[in-house]
Amino acid sequence: MIIDCHAHIVDATDHTLDEILARADRAGIDRICISSLGRRAWDHLPSVERLIEADEDVCEAVAKHPDRFIGAVYISADHVEKSLELLDKSIANGPCRMLKWWISQLADDPRLNPIVERCIELDVPILAHTWTKATGNHPNESTCWHVVNMARRYPEMKIWMAHCGGLWEESARVVQHCANVCMDISGGEPEDGIVDCLLRHIGPERIFYGSDIPGRSFVVQMSKVLSSNADESAKRMILGESVRRWLHV
Repeated sequence: MIIDCHAHIVDATDHTLDEILARADRAGIDRICISSLGRRAWDHLPSVERLIEADEDVCEAVAKHPDRFIGAVYISADHVEKSLELLDKSIANGPCRMLKWWISQLADDPRLNPIVERCIELDVPILAHTWTKATGNHPNESTCWHVVNMARRYPEMKIWMAHCGGLWEESARVVQHCANVCMDISGGEPEDGIVDCLLRHIGPERIFYGSDIPGRSFVVQMSKVLSSNADESAKRMILGESVRRWLHV
């Protein structure tokens, strides 16, 4: 089974979802973990209304295609009570299986603590946007160090670092001793050697294939895995088995 652990939807219309699934079928992808950052502009500091519409769209997409989509609840530390409410509504008592945060706060922001604690209670993994820009990060854009700080604060939590942290070699070294941190390979350029580097530091059980569609493509990001020196067993784990175990799907 191939699972894309990192994808976005812009709405839950049949046209949008059918197009995603048609492309996934051509790439041989069985299931897709989806989040929404809102229907219009992707605000760096989402309002409560934007969190609600993102939740509505993801839940609708999962309801329409429960065998294909795995939903993530989008939250913000600026709206902790609403985030906890959405977490309980759509994960504890709904169809979603994971949580997503973006750049409205750093990954080690203490305002996230009650949200992380609720995720631990529910055994829910967290997908954390992580990046390092040559031109400088957004003020609330996390690096690998912010993710590791949170992971060490809560060793019981399950968190995966999106985009290999941007600087994948440094990020792999930083997280190698944090067993509760996994890394997805979504986004960025399909550079040779990414997967081989991660394998040396953290092993296939902590590496997840992801695309970051619609900004990237399924197959281009998959080439990072297929062109690596990983053996077939490791490739199967990276392409789906590892994240399937984390999500219990």
